[in-house]
Amino acid sequence: MFKNITTNLMVENVTTSVEFYQKMLELEVLASVPEEGPTLQFAILSNETLTLMVQEKNNLAEEYPILATEKIQPSISLYITVTDFDTLYQQIEEIYPIYTKVHRTFYGAKEFAIEDPDGYVLTFAEYQEG
Repeated sequence: MFKNITTNLMVENVTTSVEFYQKMLELEVLASVPEEGPTLQFAILSNETLTLMVQEKNNLAEEYPILATEKIQPSISLYITVTDFDTLYQQIEEIYPIYTKVHRTFYGAKEFAIEDPDGYVLTFAEYQEG
């Protein structure tokens, strides 16, 4: 019955978010909706295993009035399992501030986290094999 679930993040600037997620998660734009002028209202980003939608704050609130807010207040985090954790950490650490340093969790994951331009937390995790 259900095939997948995709997060649609409320963002201030779709272009800024697209650039961030292209760089951080190596996502490509599958589709986008332009606003009058050079900015975007909405974009779907994806790669072989990840899909994410980003939508401009006022545009999203127009579609779903219950989501109207003066300021974006992230209430979700994105949890991303990865391979080659240490290399990824080194690459990200060189270009972006680390929100939560590398640590081992009680459930066996090695994790660290960063924030996106709108304050959403992205946690990168690798599980020890065996």
